[in-house]
Amino acid sequence: TSRYKLYSQTDVPIQEYVGEKTKVETYRTLYNRNLDESLKDIKCMYWAPQTYQMDICTVNGNVGGNEVVTLENGVLWKQRFETTRDGMFPEGIVSFPFFHFQEWKRVYRSTQLLNSHNIRQANVPGVIITKEGTLPLLSTQRSSSTDWNIQSHPWSNSKPSHFEWIKSDTGATPEHPSYNRFCLRSSKKGNPTGATICNVAASWPPAGNATHIASSVEGSAMVHLLRYPSTSKTTKGTFRRGTNQFISSSWWDEKSINANEDVTLVLTLQITSLHMKEESLVQSLLAMADSNIFLWSGQPSVLLINVDSTEADEGEKMSELAKALQLIKDKFETDQKETASNQTFHLKNSLVAVVDSKKPVVSRKALMNMAMHAAPTRWIVSGLELERGLVLSKEASYFAIREAKIYADLPGHVFVIPQFASKRDDTRQNSGSEVNPVPEGRVLYTGVGNDLLPTIRTKQSMTSNVAAYDCFQCSDAGVDDGAGTGAGEELTDDRSESRRLMDETSSKRSVEEQIEDLWWDLSVADVYGTPGGFRSSLDLIAKIHDRIEVSLISLLDRSDDHLEYLRYSDKSPILLIDRLGPHKEMMTLDLVPEVDEFGGRNCFNLLRLAQLATVGYKVTVLPGAFAASYPKTRAALCTESIMKQKQYCDCDFPSESTIREILIDEVKRLGKIAVLLNELDSRVKSVI
Repeated sequence: TSRYKLYSQTDVPIQEYVGEKTKVETYRTLYNRNLDESLKDIKCMYWAPQTYQMDICTVNGNVGGNEVVTLENGVLWKQRFETTRDGMFPEGIVSFPFFHFQEWKRVYRSTQLLNSHNIRQANVPGVIITKEGTLPLLSTQRSSSTDWNIQSHPWSNSKPSHFEWIKSDTGATPEHPSYNRFCLRSSKKGNPTGATICNVAASWPPAGNATHIASSVEGSAMVHLLRYPSTSKTTKGTFRRGTNQFISSSWWDEKSINANEDVTLVLTLQITSLHMKEESLVQSLLAMADSNIFLWSGQPSVLLINVDSTEADEGEKMSELAKALQLIKDKFETDQKETASNQTFHLKNSLVAVVDSKKPVVSRKALMNMAMHAAPTRWIVSGLELERGLVLSKEASYFAIREAKIYADLPGHVFVIPQFASKRDDTRQNSGSEVNPVPEGRVLYTGVGNDLLPTIRTKQSMTSNVAAYDCFQCSDAGVDDGAGTGAGEELTDDRSESRRLMDETSSKRSVEEQIEDLWWDLSVADVYGTPGGFRSSLDLIAKIHDRIEVSLISLLDRSDDHLEYLRYSDKSPILLIDRLGPHKEMMTLDLVPEVDEFGGRNCFNLLRLAQLATVGYKVTVLPGAFAASYPKTRAALCTESIMKQKQYCDCDFPSESTIREILIDEVKRLGKIAVLLNELDSRVKSVI
């Protein structure tokens, strides 16, 4: 660049050798001198066989970061180097020896490498390998790095076989499933610090298979497909030889899905051994899932149910598990006699699967990743916590489709759907009426209207403090009574102390409150035709968007107050996400997945949203759409046994040092992408 002319001059060496070459002292040379047999046990490079350890391990670390090592005629030499002149590198850029790639390989988590999975098939320049994972190498061939050729990406419905972008995404499409492996439960690896080992893995079955085991990892989960749209013989596929069994080439029915304009609702549900002790509780949880799919109005949906089968080999636990599985099958399994008038017609575009993990706790975020990668559409809604009794508003699917159409040519948007706890049940629903009959066992509520909206704003009927109405108490809250709330009862002052302290942080006010205020203003505009409050100017609305994005990005600076809030935020954001990123060749599912290892109710729930803002996604809200729990939904889930239970709500990963290292890696990885994008844009603009 013009500011760093020396760096741009190819005839000026960046670095040069200084001093004389000296021999490197390895344990092999040391052994040859004194024949100390104990030296044969040295081990410094865990990726190398023991035979070579003495040759590659240096004594007392006598090779510095400013030295180059060469092998000449079987002898290792080292020589110091220096940067040629001051001002050679831009401010903040330093040069250092490349750490051996094998050291990185043994630390990588599967989600850090998703960008490289399809690199051979994809028409992309390549990937950049870093300590924190792979980064997409973006093309500079077009006029701007943000340009998408909308007519040549896979989400257009015309001539999909001609589009090349589909090869870049490891998620599913209407034509093929996802082949990724997902780590549902991890533990700390012995060495090095920050490394993890996957204890329970799962993957989606190939199309045509109803059951699958990810057998590459011992103790892998079994995945059972209960329902998928391609069971219809109108889809592509073949008949199994010698039988009448139809084998589809995809999970989805391409004829009933608009991959570009439809929006897939992604749901996860975790049924624990405690849930299975009460048949009515399992039924209520399934009703929450079924209700939200019903409200999604026939658009694609994915429901991934995790069932805890720990120690369910005999006796009472086996019976409870069998009953729970039967209830799930009765609710969602494909019935060959299904008709347009029966109770399961709303499931015609639904993929429903059960993950039998044989472990008591798996990561909800890993389940979310797995479910999102099964979605066949460009737009995905995820994050809804069914276990809290949350139900989407009736118009949510309409508003989601509307935004998908509006932003079809503007990739890289994320829409936040707010969530509330209602203090009263919706008295306007026509349950059982002839005008709008509601099937028994399903909970449906009306959405934003000119009478409901003001009561949300003034907190008369709803509050955004969803945690105050949870069934159970978090065991790390320092309260000993053990009683839950739920069913409309709010937390006492003592029990909400930790929530109050979080409310007082600057990051809390600058993120959640601003998002909720923006949703209010834009929702009022939808209902009444004019923006609410004093924010009637488009310029002011744009400034609010900027402040929200800056506040989200600031959460990644790892300052004490931001780190505290980022870690303990107690709501899982409900997001409508575009799988196409703000820059071409950026694919959202692979670029910014949830962190599998951050399982737990309150464990870095806002991290992904902050990361998306960091790499240029436009964060806004979905006006008019919301999710809420109601006294009836909470009462159905807050049984006596659940309310007596204490739950550990913090991150359920057993190592604080590993959690810290994973967070650092995630912040650095997205930070490097942001720097790369900024540099790329600067170069493209300088050419233009």
